[in-house]
Amino acid sequence: MSFTLFSHNDDASDMNPEARAGAVSQLIVIGLVVIAVLILAIRWKSTQHVQSIVIEGVKALRHEEILAMASLTMADTTESASSKRLAIIRDKIRKHPYVKDVIVESNGIRGLKITVFEKQPYIAFPSSLGKIDYVDSTGTVLPYEKFSHTSDVPIVHGIHDGSKIDQKMLVSIKSIIETAKLKDMGLQELLSEIDIDKQVNEFTFITTDGETQIKFGTPENIDRKLEKLRLYMLHSANRQGHPTYVDIRWKNQVVIGKQPLLASTNS
Repeated sequence: MSFTLFSHNDDASDMNPEARAGAVSQLIVIGLVVIAVLILAIRWKSTQHVQSIVIEGVKALRHEEILAMASLTMADTTESASSKRLAIIRDKIRKHPYVKDVIVESNGIRGLKITVFEKQPYIAFPSSLGKIDYVDSTGTVLPYEKFSHTSDVPIVHGIHDGSKIDQKMLVSIKSIIETAKLKDMGLQELLSEIDIDKQVNEFTFITTDGETQIKFGTPENIDRKLEKLRLYMLHSANRQGHPTYVDIRWKNQVVIGKQPLLASTNS
């Protein structure tokens, strides 16, 4: 059996000055080589042509429109897809009136991916040319030809004066629609068509079947009026037939019938 009374490991501090200087020189050389390789790799990548441009999310717009706005073609090098360049491309595409937002990112070494979020119809209105156009939640008019693929939205009469959207009316419509969604999704079926009487600033809803008018009145006390309408729907679910109108304009009462009734207290 053998015993080791003392052990000794070489340490860099034990090297003589010449050995230490040599080790440092080797590390410097290795570091310079690594940096040179990285620079060459970056330069090589920047000279490669873009081989794929993926565009997602477009339905109303065409891919060619997106590429034109981005000023980007397959002849561009990947240097054009640098982070600074991607931000510029994003800003250009976002300026399109039908684009809500966009994400531009690298897609592999030689690829580019553009994800477009188009504005969505919020309501529709009969245009001056006798056709239907759409409006998004911010008031941007969206032509039917491009956005007819979307789901049904309420048709609002009286919100467009032939040249522009009445923003004040749009705010009121949004308040009514969003409150209806929070209360009961079934209320939305009663908002398939909305008529605005600008002279008295009153709203009338026409139900999906077209048989009943909901006289909503002014865009005030929205929550209370819709609650009355919701309760009416619950109690009338088992009734046969449909009334000509349901009037919820009046305080603490719902008027149902075929002929307009007068009330002394207006909400």
